[in-house]
Amino acid sequence: MRKLIAIGVLGMLGCGGGGEPPKTVSAPPPAEPDPGASASAAAPVDSAPAKRPRKPFEIHNACTDVATVVFGDDPKAPGVYERKLAPSTTGEGPRDDEGNQTVWLLDPNGDPLVKVRVTRGMKKVEVGRSCRTLDAH
Repeated sequence: MRKLIAIGVLGMLGCGGGGEPPKTVSAPPPAEPDPGASASAAAPVDSAPAKRPRKPFEIHNACTDVATVVFGDDPKAPGVYERKLAPSTTGEGPRDDEGNQTVWLLDPNGDPLVKVRVTRGMKKVEVGRSCRTLDAH
């Protein structure tokens, strides 16, 4: 019986059953904001207002051939956004941060034929039936 008691006491000591309970360390509470500090002092340095994404405009190909359009000021610049539109299809065109965009129609060789400037109030661009015109409205 003495052996069992000794084993029980040793078991309790080994498991932390004897002595003080284990101490837990907790993180300090979050710092309270200083009531005297202004709200802008806590804002990040680069806190420009978030720009709302502009709604794209519709672009329709009324031509009987595939039309290639390019979005941007320079149709030959590397990395410009180019889109091919099948005959009688409609897609979307991107706008810049101000809601505007320059759209170029390219000929079959990839050379610019005509351009149109889309402004914020315009909702649609159409490649004409002749495959050589662009109309924005």
